[in-house]
Amino acid sequence: MRLFLLCSFTLLCTCVRAQSEIRWTVNINTDQIVQTDKRIFASLEKDVVTFLNGQTWTNDKFQEEERIEATIFLTISEEFEESNGTEVAIPNQFKATMAVQSLRPIYGTAEKTAVLNTQDKLITFTYRQGEGVQYSEQSYASDLGHVLAFYCYLIVGLDYDTFSPLGGQPYFDDAIELYNRLPTEVQNTQGWRSTSKTRNRYWLLENIQNPKMLPLRRAYYAYHRLGLDLMYNDVQAGRNNITLAIEDANTANQTYPQSMYVQSFVDAKREEIIEIYKGATGVEQNTVITAMSRVDRSKAGDYRNIRSRTSANSRRTTSRQPGRLGRQ
Repeated sequence: MRLFLLCSFTLLCTCVRAQSEIRWTVNINTDQIVQTDKRIFASLEKDVVTFLNGQTWTNDKFQEEERIEATIFLTISEEFEESNGTEVAIPNQFKATMAVQSLRPIYGTAEKTAVLNTQDKLITFTYRQGEGVQYSEQSYASDLGHVLAFYCYLIVGLDYDTFSPLGGQPYFDDAIELYNRLPTEVQNTQGWRSTSKTRNRYWLLENIQNPKMLPLRRAYYAYHRLGLDLMYNDVQAGRNNITLAIEDANTANQTYPQSMYVQSFVDAKREEIIEIYKGATGVEQNTVITAMSRVDRSKAGDYRNIRSRTSANSRRTTSRQPGRLGRQ
Protein backbone atom coordinates (compact mmCIF):
# COMPACT_ATOMS: atom_id res chain seq x y z
CA MET A 1 0.00 0.00 0.00
CA ARG A 2 1.58 3.26 -1.09
CA LEU A 3 1.52 6.32 1.10
CA PHE A 4 0.12 9.23 -0.86
CA LEU A 5 1.20 12.82 -0.32
CA LEU A 6 0.25 16.06 -2.05
CA CYS A 7 1.78 16.22 -5.50
CA SER A 8 3.50 19.56 -4.94
CA PHE A 9 5.72 19.98 -1.94
CA THR A 10 9.20 20.78 -0.79
CA LEU A 11 10.79 17.51 0.26
CA LEU A 12 13.84 16.92 2.38
CA CYS A 13 14.85 13.27 2.21
CA THR A 14 17.52 11.37 4.10
CA CYS A 15 18.05 7.63 4.17
CA VAL A 16 19.17 6.36 7.55
CA ARG A 17 21.81 3.65 7.28
CA ALA A 18 22.45 2.86 10.91
CA GLN A 19 22.81 -0.68 12.23
CA SER A 20 19.72 -0.42 14.34
CA GLU A 21 16.82 -2.84 13.91
CA ILE A 22 15.06 -0.40 11.56
CA ARG A 23 16.44 1.04 8.33
CA TRP A 24 14.70 4.40 8.08
CA THR A 25 13.87 6.78 5.27
CA VAL A 26 12.83 10.17 6.67
CA ASN A 27 10.97 12.73 4.55
CA ILE A 28 10.07 16.21 5.78
CA ASN A 29 7.55 18.35 3.89
CA THR A 30 7.71 22.09 4.65
CA ASP A 31 5.19 23.42 2.12
CA GLN A 32 2.83 24.61 4.88
CA ILE A 33 5.52 26.69 6.61
CA VAL A 34 4.86 30.37 5.85
CA GLN A 35 6.70 32.48 8.45
CA THR A 36 9.47 30.37 10.01
CA ASP A 37 12.89 30.24 8.35
CA LYS A 38 12.78 26.89 6.57
CA ARG A 39 16.50 26.36 7.07
CA ILE A 40 15.84 25.14 10.60
CA PHE A 41 14.07 22.11 9.17
CA ALA A 42 17.32 20.91 7.65
CA SER A 43 18.56 20.77 11.25
CA LEU A 44 15.37 19.05 12.34
CA GLU A 45 15.79 16.46 9.61
CA LYS A 46 19.33 15.72 10.76
CA ASP A 47 18.23 15.52 14.39
CA VAL A 48 15.41 13.08 13.61
CA VAL A 49 17.82 10.95 11.61
CA THR A 50 20.39 11.06 14.42
CA PHE A 51 17.76 10.04 16.96
CA LEU A 52 16.45 7.12 14.93
CA ASN A 53 20.01 6.17 13.99
CA GLY A 54 21.13 6.03 17.60
CA GLN A 55 18.36 3.90 19.10
CA THR A 56 17.95 0.17 19.49
CA TRP A 57 14.64 -1.30 20.58
CA THR A 58 15.41 -4.99 21.18
CA ASN A 59 18.18 -7.14 22.63
CA ASP A 60 18.38 -9.17 19.41
CA LYS A 61 21.08 -8.84 16.78
CA PHE A 62 19.77 -8.20 13.29
CA GLN A 63 21.64 -9.20 10.16
CA GLU A 64 21.64 -6.54 7.45
CA GLU A 65 19.02 -8.40 5.40
CA GLU A 66 16.81 -8.81 8.48
CA ARG A 67 16.51 -5.13 9.28
CA ILE A 68 13.02 -3.64 9.07
CA GLU A 69 12.53 -1.03 6.38
CA ALA A 70 10.40 1.92 7.45
CA THR A 71 9.48 5.34 6.11
CA ILE A 72 8.26 8.50 7.81
CA PHE A 73 6.59 11.32 5.86
CA LEU A 74 6.40 14.29 8.23
CA THR A 75 4.36 17.27 7.01
CA ILE A 76 4.98 20.23 9.31
CA SER A 77 3.02 23.44 9.90
CA GLU A 78 3.28 26.27 12.39
CA GLU A 79 1.27 26.99 15.51
CA PHE A 80 -0.17 30.54 15.47
CA GLU A 81 -1.34 33.10 18.00
CA GLU A 82 -2.98 36.49 17.50
CA SER A 83 -0.84 39.59 18.02
CA ASN A 84 -2.27 43.05 17.36
CA GLY A 85 -4.94 41.55 15.14
CA THR A 86 -2.46 39.51 13.13
CA GLU A 87 -1.80 35.76 13.17
CA VAL A 88 1.83 35.26 14.16
CA ALA A 89 3.74 31.98 14.23
CA ILE A 90 4.67 30.94 17.77
CA PRO A 91 8.45 30.51 17.89
CA ASN A 92 9.62 26.89 18.04
CA GLN A 93 6.06 25.49 18.23
CA PHE A 94 4.90 23.18 15.45
CA LYS A 95 2.25 20.66 14.55
CA ALA A 96 2.57 17.84 12.06
CA THR A 97 0.93 14.99 10.24
CA MET A 98 3.06 11.88 10.08
CA ALA A 99 2.51 8.96 7.72
CA VAL A 100 4.35 5.81 8.80
CA GLN A 101 4.94 2.65 6.80
CA SER A 102 7.03 -0.43 7.58
CA LEU A 103 7.96 -3.25 5.21
CA ARG A 104 8.87 -6.92 5.60
CA PRO A 105 10.68 -9.09 3.03
CA ILE A 106 8.83 -12.06 1.54
CA TYR A 107 10.83 -15.29 1.75
CA GLY A 108 12.38 -16.48 -1.49
CA THR A 109 11.53 -13.33 -3.43
CA ALA A 110 12.86 -9.86 -4.07
CA GLU A 111 9.52 -8.42 -2.94
CA LYS A 112 8.46 -6.74 0.29
CA THR A 113 5.08 -6.46 1.96
CA ALA A 114 3.73 -3.57 4.02
CA VAL A 115 3.11 -4.42 7.68
CA LEU A 116 2.21 -1.06 9.25
CA ASN A 117 0.58 1.71 7.24
CA THR A 118 -0.94 4.47 9.34
CA GLN A 119 -1.24 8.24 9.59
CA ASP A 120 -1.02 10.39 12.71
CA LYS A 121 -2.59 13.84 12.31
CA LEU A 122 -2.27 14.89 15.96
CA ILE A 123 1.42 15.62 16.51
CA THR A 124 2.44 18.81 18.28
CA PHE A 125 6.01 19.51 19.33
CA THR A 126 8.60 22.07 20.33
CA TYR A 127 11.86 22.25 18.38
CA ARG A 128 14.86 24.49 18.91
CA GLN A 129 17.97 24.24 16.80
CA GLY A 130 20.86 22.68 18.67
CA GLU A 131 18.75 20.74 21.18
CA GLY A 132 18.23 17.61 19.09
CA VAL A 133 15.35 15.16 19.62
CA GLN A 134 15.06 14.40 23.32
CA TYR A 135 14.00 10.97 24.61
CA SER A 136 14.47 9.02 27.83
CA GLU A 137 13.37 5.51 28.80
CA GLN A 138 13.11 6.67 32.42
CA SER A 139 11.14 9.90 32.14
CA TYR A 140 9.35 12.23 29.76
CA ALA A 141 11.71 14.38 27.71
CA SER A 142 9.86 15.69 24.64
CA ASP A 143 6.74 14.87 22.69
CA LEU A 144 8.49 14.42 19.34
CA GLY A 145 10.99 11.98 20.83
CA HIS A 146 8.22 9.98 22.51
CA VAL A 147 6.08 9.93 19.36
CA LEU A 148 8.98 8.59 17.30
CA ALA A 149 9.84 6.00 19.97
CA PHE A 150 6.19 4.95 20.18
CA TYR A 151 6.04 4.13 16.48
CA CYS A 152 9.40 2.36 16.63
CA TYR A 153 8.02 0.01 19.29
CA LEU A 154 4.88 -0.59 17.21
CA ILE A 155 6.89 -1.29 14.06
CA VAL A 156 9.16 -3.75 15.84
CA GLY A 157 6.23 -5.41 17.64
CA LEU A 158 4.18 -5.88 14.49
CA ASP A 159 7.21 -7.19 12.61
CA TYR A 160 7.90 -9.78 15.31
CA ASP A 161 4.23 -10.79 15.21
CA THR A 162 4.77 -11.78 11.57
CA PHE A 163 7.64 -14.13 12.42
CA SER A 164 6.19 -15.91 15.48
CA PRO A 165 2.71 -16.03 17.03
CA LEU A 166 2.26 -12.95 19.26
CA GLY A 167 6.04 -12.50 19.11
CA GLY A 168 5.80 -8.73 19.33
CA GLN A 169 4.27 -8.62 22.80
CA PRO A 170 7.43 -7.41 24.61
CA TYR A 171 7.57 -4.35 22.36
CA PHE A 172 3.89 -3.52 22.76
CA ASP A 173 4.54 -3.73 26.51
CA ASP A 174 7.39 -1.26 26.02
CA ALA A 175 4.96 1.07 24.21
CA ILE A 176 2.59 0.84 27.18
CA GLU A 177 5.42 1.75 29.55
CA LEU A 178 6.26 4.72 27.33
CA TYR A 179 2.64 5.90 27.53
CA ASN A 180 2.58 5.48 31.31
CA ARG A 181 5.66 7.72 31.64
CA LEU A 182 3.89 10.63 29.97
CA PRO A 183 2.89 13.48 32.33
CA THR A 184 -0.84 13.79 32.89
CA GLU A 185 -1.04 17.00 30.88
CA VAL A 186 0.57 15.24 27.90
CA GLN A 187 -1.72 12.21 28.22
CA ASN A 188 -4.64 14.64 28.00
CA THR A 189 -3.54 16.08 24.64
CA GLN A 190 -5.37 14.97 21.51
CA GLY A 191 -2.64 12.65 20.28
CA TRP A 192 -2.46 10.63 23.51
CA ARG A 193 -5.93 11.10 25.01
CA SER A 194 -7.80 8.04 26.30
CA THR A 195 -10.97 9.81 27.41
CA SER A 196 -12.60 10.05 23.99
CA LYS A 197 -12.72 7.85 20.92
CA THR A 198 -10.29 10.06 19.03
CA ARG A 199 -8.35 8.01 16.49
CA ASN A 200 -4.98 8.59 18.08
CA ARG A 201 -1.89 6.81 19.42
CA TYR A 202 -3.58 5.67 22.62
CA TRP A 203 -6.38 3.94 20.74
CA LEU A 204 -4.09 2.34 18.19
CA LEU A 205 -2.12 0.74 21.02
CA GLU A 206 -5.30 -0.12 22.92
CA ASN A 207 -6.65 -1.87 19.83
CA ILE A 208 -3.50 -3.97 19.42
CA GLN A 209 -3.53 -4.97 23.08
CA ASN A 210 -7.27 -5.57 23.38
CA PRO A 211 -8.17 -9.29 23.80
CA LYS A 212 -10.90 -8.82 21.18
CA MET A 213 -8.09 -8.27 18.66
CA LEU A 214 -6.30 -11.57 19.33
CA PRO A 215 -7.63 -13.11 16.11
CA LEU A 216 -6.00 -10.29 14.15
CA ARG A 217 -2.78 -10.51 16.17
CA ARG A 218 -2.55 -14.21 15.26
CA ALA A 219 -3.53 -13.44 11.68
CA TYR A 220 -0.32 -11.44 11.20
CA TYR A 221 1.70 -14.64 11.65
CA ALA A 222 -0.63 -16.75 9.50
CA TYR A 223 -0.74 -14.13 6.73
CA HIS A 224 3.02 -13.55 6.55
CA ARG A 225 4.98 -16.57 7.76
CA LEU A 226 2.45 -19.29 6.89
CA GLY A 227 1.04 -17.44 3.90
CA LEU A 228 3.30 -15.14 1.89
CA ASP A 229 6.52 -16.94 2.86
CA LEU A 230 5.04 -20.36 2.09
CA MET A 231 3.81 -19.27 -1.34
CA TYR A 232 7.44 -19.45 -2.52
CA ASN A 233 7.22 -23.25 -2.31
CA ASP A 234 3.46 -23.89 -2.40
CA VAL A 235 1.20 -21.18 -3.77
CA GLN A 236 -2.06 -22.94 -2.94
CA ALA A 237 -1.14 -23.83 0.66
CA GLY A 238 0.16 -20.32 1.29
CA ARG A 239 -2.95 -18.73 -0.16
CA ASN A 240 -5.15 -21.03 1.95
CA ASN A 241 -3.42 -19.71 5.08
CA ILE A 242 -3.87 -16.12 3.92
CA THR A 243 -7.58 -16.86 3.49
CA LEU A 244 -7.73 -18.11 7.08
CA ALA A 245 -5.92 -14.95 8.22
CA ILE A 246 -8.43 -12.77 6.38
CA GLU A 247 -11.29 -14.65 8.03
CA ASP A 248 -9.63 -14.02 11.42
CA ALA A 249 -9.38 -10.31 10.56
CA ASN A 250 -13.10 -10.37 9.76
CA THR A 251 -13.80 -12.03 13.12
CA ALA A 252 -11.82 -9.34 14.95
CA ASN A 253 -13.62 -6.61 13.03
CA GLN A 254 -17.02 -8.02 13.93
CA THR A 255 -16.04 -8.19 17.60
CA TYR A 256 -14.46 -4.73 17.65
CA PRO A 257 -15.85 -2.69 14.72
CA GLN A 258 -14.05 0.32 13.22
CA SER A 259 -10.80 -0.22 15.11
CA MET A 260 -7.64 1.61 14.06
CA TYR A 261 -5.75 -1.69 14.12
CA VAL A 262 -8.03 -3.28 11.52
CA GLN A 263 -7.87 -0.10 9.43
CA SER A 264 -4.08 -0.20 9.52
CA PHE A 265 -4.16 -3.84 8.39
CA VAL A 266 -6.42 -3.19 5.40
CA ASP A 267 -4.54 -0.03 4.41
CA ALA A 268 -1.35 -2.10 4.30
CA LYS A 269 -2.84 -5.14 2.55
CA ARG A 270 -5.67 -4.00 0.26
CA GLU A 271 -3.79 -3.93 -3.05
CA GLU A 272 -1.75 -7.00 -2.19
CA ILE A 273 -4.83 -9.10 -1.36
CA ILE A 274 -6.45 -8.12 -4.64
CA GLU A 275 -3.40 -9.27 -6.60
CA ILE A 276 -2.98 -12.53 -4.66
CA TYR A 277 -6.56 -13.65 -5.30
CA LYS A 278 -6.66 -12.84 -9.00
CA GLY A 279 -5.10 -16.26 -9.47
CA ALA A 280 -7.39 -18.07 -7.01
CA THR A 281 -10.41 -20.29 -7.59
CA GLY A 282 -13.87 -18.78 -7.81
CA VAL A 283 -14.74 -20.16 -4.38
CA GLU A 284 -11.64 -18.57 -2.81
CA GLN A 285 -12.35 -15.29 -4.55
CA ASN A 286 -15.92 -15.17 -3.30
CA THR A 287 -14.81 -15.98 0.25
CA VAL A 288 -12.24 -13.19 0.28
CA ILE A 289 -14.43 -10.62 -1.48
CA THR A 290 -17.19 -11.24 1.07
CA ALA A 291 -14.83 -11.04 4.07
CA MET A 292 -12.85 -8.00 2.90
CA SER A 293 -16.01 -6.13 1.89
CA ARG A 294 -17.08 -6.37 5.53
CA VAL A 295 -13.66 -5.55 6.97
CA ASP A 296 -12.88 -2.72 4.54
CA ARG A 297 -16.35 -1.32 3.85
CA SER A 298 -15.27 2.04 2.41
CA LYS A 299 -13.23 0.24 -0.26
CA ALA A 300 -15.52 -2.76 -0.75
CA GLY A 301 -15.86 -2.06 -4.46
CA ASP A 302 -12.10 -2.42 -4.98
CA TYR A 303 -12.25 -6.12 -4.17
CA ARG A 304 -14.34 -6.84 -7.24
CA ASN A 305 -11.08 -6.40 -9.14
CA ILE A 306 -10.06 -9.78 -7.73
CA ARG A 307 -12.14 -11.37 -10.49
CA SER A 308 -9.75 -9.97 -13.08
CA ARG A 309 -7.66 -12.84 -14.44
CA THR A 310 -4.41 -10.86 -14.66
CA SER A 311 -2.28 -12.05 -11.74
CA ALA A 312 1.03 -11.08 -10.20
CA ASN A 313 1.40 -14.34 -8.29
CA SER A 314 4.67 -15.37 -9.91
CA ARG A 315 7.36 -14.08 -7.58
CA ARG A 316 10.97 -13.27 -8.33
CA THR A 317 13.22 -15.58 -6.35
CA THR A 318 16.32 -14.94 -4.29
CA SER A 319 18.36 -17.07 -1.94
CA ARG A 320 17.43 -15.09 1.18
CA GLN A 321 16.67 -17.23 4.23
CA PRO A 322 13.92 -16.25 6.66
CA GLY A 323 15.19 -14.71 9.90
CA ARG A 324 13.81 -13.92 13.35
CA LEU A 325 11.55 -16.96 13.52
CA GLY A 326 11.64 -16.51 17.27
CA ARG A 327 13.36 -14.22 19.74
CA GLN A 328 17.01 -15.23 20.02
